[in-house]
Amino acid sequence: MTRFCPDISNGAINPCDFRSFFSDDERVDLQKYEARELPPVANPAASCTFNLFFGFFFDGTRNNYNLCKQNEGYSNVARLYDCYPGQVVQGVIGGDESWSEYPHFYKVYVPGVGSPFEQVNDKNDSSLGAAAAKYGHERIVWGLMQALNNVHRYFLGAELFPKEKILAMSRKLVLTGWHLKKERWLTRREIEQGQQSSYEVLREALGELHKVLQPFMCPQGDEPANWGKGKVGRIHVSVFGFSRGATKARSFLNWLRKLCQLDAEILKCSSEFTLAGFPVDFDFLGLFDTVASVGLASSSLLFDGHAEWADAEVSLRVPSGVKCVHLVAGHEIRRSFPLDSIQVGGSLGDGCEEIMFPGVHSDIGGGYLPKEQGRGVDPKGVDMLSRLPLGVMYRKARLAGVPLKAEKLRPAVQYRMAADPQVISRFNAYLETLTVRQGEYKALMQAMYLPYLAWRLSWADRDNRDRLRARFDNLGGISTADMNDLLGGNLKFIEHLGYYRRWANEEMVRVGREQMRRYNPPTLDGDMLRNWETLKKALPCLHDSQKPYVLPEAASWLFQYLLHDSYAWFRLTGKEEQEMLVELERLSQKPADRLSKAEQEWVARYKETKAAGRAEVPEITTDGQEWFFVGGGYLHLRRVYAGADDVRLAKNAPQGEDSTVAA
Repeated sequence: MTRFCPDISNGAINPCDFRSFFSDDERVDLQKYEARELPPVANPAASCTFNLFFGFFFDGTRNNYNLCKQNEGYSNVARLYDCYPGQVVQGVIGGDESWSEYPHFYKVYVPGVGSPFEQVNDKNDSSLGAAAAKYGHERIVWGLMQALNNVHRYFLGAELFPKEKILAMSRKLVLTGWHLKKERWLTRREIEQGQQSSYEVLREALGELHKVLQPFMCPQGDEPANWGKGKVGRIHVSVFGFSRGATKARSFLNWLRKLCQLDAEILKCSSEFTLAGFPVDFDFLGLFDTVASVGLASSSLLFDGHAEWADAEVSLRVPSGVKCVHLVAGHEIRRSFPLDSIQVGGSLGDGCEEIMFPGVHSDIGGGYLPKEQGRGVDPKGVDMLSRLPLGVMYRKARLAGVPLKAEKLRPAVQYRMAADPQVISRFNAYLETLTVRQGEYKALMQAMYLPYLAWRLSWADRDNRDRLRARFDNLGGISTADMNDLLGGNLKFIEHLGYYRRWANEEMVRVGREQMRRYNPPTLDGDMLRNWETLKKALPCLHDSQKPYVLPEAASWLFQYLLHDSYAWFRLTGKEEQEMLVELERLSQKPADRLSKAEQEWVARYKETKAAGRAEVPEITTDGQEWFFVGGGYLHLRRVYAGADDVRLAKNAPQGEDSTVAA
């Protein structure tokens, strides 16, 4: 079952400090993995046999390594990518490190949807990429072909499948669960159009690889004809992903396994999974808060976001035998960001861990800027909450055999992995306040989220900027855009709290055989009222001021100084901060007499702040967050899928019944 994160060791400040980060016993365990990374030089018979190591890193929505080089907004996937040694894919991102001593290691970084990725012709379709995961399919196909390119590059020093060839292949491949299960399956339309099955497309790609690598291959376990690059023993694969990147990582892993099964079938290998006949081991799958929302997302009432390559029943299942660690957010509640647990029904597979952390989506996977929303004071972000899940994932991956080498990063960038000791101490103090430490998913979510709601209630009357600043000493230096968001979010909370209190305090009436309240709030989401029934029983202070909630200081501190507000920040409509700045620059070029009075004030502030070194957006109240009428807001628990579109964890079941039920 899913469990809470355990206390963080005070020695786990920075993975770059190898001796303090790992215990003596752990360092002994790591030696067995390090032995397979380099050939045994003391054994002449084996000194020409190398293992290959492939690391694949799928970044989250709008997360892009190249866009973070000036602002320290790297996701945890990007930070782990930095720690993985080896050769990079040319033209994607430049590596900060020189890994010349690891010529048989290869790492592949895939920027998040909603951000530019030239290799798949994504010119930065931020709207459809962020909303519907556009270009996600192309990213998965590109990743699959990099696996083949890696083998080719090791032997021949160049890629076999360039960009245009991969894009042409991407147009032929269909990556649904049906195609994953039924290799030769074609729709009637595909048959009528004479299309190849995905199975045939992949078979042709493997055929090209086999043709050029024939002298180096030894699929039956014999010796290669060409010893120029030695002999490959095994290929070790690790995959990481965050947000929709975690969804892509899960789908990618299943398709890569299918590709490797096909390779073994073609070459009649004894191993189940091979590439060019070399046995493949899938060592680790590291996930940060998987969110699908592919196609029409869960922010619409009739869809679940499991379209095309992201079906829950097949594509997102963690394969049997793969060690997987999934770190999930205990305070994420956005309707557009439902979680896809790695549980199937209510159970985890062998070797799988799902660990709940305090924080919202990007508090787990990273990506917030240092000091954003007044969280943290360090300009490098060392005191951000997201550094703790990063350290946990690093440890879990390294102890599973992933060849991460944080200790070999340049000293100038080692701070990217570090955590603040005070944050660790405060984090551990918060964990001590939790009323439960294990149980069903719904109980864990309630233990995390209900105290946060009580905390918000304590300052729900702060309905303007001055009152918010007076309440919170960490908001004094935040940007205007951040204050706009936080104020907009709190005004929504106040509005929705009014609906809730009217509903909760309305008397019940009998309608036929049912007991109903006289008042129905303005929402079309049936789950909302079921969530409210839970809140009414579990958190009476929300509707009854005579029943106060005593919040531990450790929880209040964490909520104020570490935990971000993702609902306030995220909007379905309206312009993002960067888009607003572009618009203000355009307005500033116009004659003043052609601007409205409000626009003139905005432009004046923009010019003033720009001259001071940091352009600011105007003081307006952020609107456009997820709409209440489709289930948006703070007053509900997160939607969590468990291996199928119609099976959800934490769905509000009658008291005493299993909360893992069909939707």
